[in-house]
Parts: sequence; C-alpha cells; structure tokens
Amino acid sequence: RTLGEWLAYLEQLHPSAIDMGLERSQQVASRMGLGKPAPRVITVTGTNGKGSTCAFVASLLRSQGLNVGVYNSPHLLRY
Repeated sequence: RTLGEWLAYLEQLHPSAIDMGLERSQQVASRMGLGKPAPRVITVTGTNGKGSTCAFVASLLRSQGLNVGVYNSPHLLRY
C-alpha cells in the first residue's frame, strides 16, 4: 500500500467530527454500575442562627460516619 492509501484507510476508521455529547460516557457508566446517586441536601434558611444550625447538623451527621460538606453563602456587605 501507498502512504495515501493508508491515510485514506485511517480516515475511514475515525470520523473527522468529534462527538461532544455525554451519551457514550453515560452508557459506559451505566453498564459499569456507576450511576450517579441523588445528592442528599439540607437547606437552612432564616434570619438568625444559620451558621450555628449548619455546624450542629454537620457535627451530628459526621458523628454518624457520614461525609458532610457545608456551603455558607457570602455575607451581604451592601444592598
């Protein structure tokens, strides 16, 4: 074979366009049993005591062996 024939053969194997979707990755994850679990979220709202409540709940959940993440939105400096 010539180099040109070899390159033409390689171009037939792989399309020139890239599939940017996640469908193939999702199919592989599904087949491997790597489905994404639904997140468990606790939302704390109100005027006062949110930081203390979040700290208390996080401590309680950690004491039960759970992995916990806490996000406190930034304090409002100006309105």
